[in-house]
Order: sequence, then C-alpha cells, then structure tokens
Amino acid sequence: MVTITFLVTFAGILFLISGIDVFLYKQSFFISIYKLFAEDQGTNEIYVDFALVVGFILALIVDFRIHKNKRSKES
Repeated sequence: MVTITFLVTFAGILFLISGIDVFLYKQSFFISIYKLFAEDQGTNEIYVDFALVVGFILALIVDFRIHKNKRSKES
C-alpha cells in the first residue's frame, strides 16, 4: 500500500506540473513530460532522481515488512 501511495503521489505531481507547463508555455503534454525528465548538464538534477529511486526502494521495503508481519500474525 505504501508503494501504491508513492506511485499515485508521484504521478499526480507529474501530471500537475505538466499541466501547468502546458498552460503557461503552450506546448504539448508529452513534450512537457519529456522536459521534466531531461537532464540538463550542471543542474544537479541527478540528486532529485536518486532521491526518487531511493524513496521507491524504501516504499517497497516497507510494504514487504508490513506483508511479512501480517503473515506472521496469522500463523
């Protein structure tokens, strides 16, 4: 459930930012999504991407622990 919440939150923020970009810059939705993921040299965006990947991995670990604890309580 933690992983699903993480993905829904990420997708919601992605669509919100892309929608604002479409409105402000009059560009297509897919181009605005591409520009969000395009890495510009010297901007340290890799740190944000790294934090996103670490957060996703931690969400998977938390979900696994919750599932494991539920299964051990049933036994």
